[in-house]
Amino acid sequence: MKVSENEYTMEILASLAGKVIAKKKGVSDIQGFDLLMNSKTGEMLFDDRYNLWNNGPDYIAAEYFLETEGR
Repeated sequence: MKVSENEYTMEILASLAGKVIAKKKGVSDIQGFDLLMNSKTGEMLFDDRYNLWNNGPDYIAAEYFLETEGR
């Protein structure tokens, strides 16, 4: 698997978006991160084709909630 040149940025955004998800769901930061990473949104964040990493953590968390809760 080829590692993206933007991998570091993607990892930081995943961590920050996981914290946003955790706060909104009332779970630990690690659980929020796990929820994101086990979702289609998390998969898309690490796929250069989608450029999701060009957005901030709040946007990524919002995409996660659209995916999982339809809002």
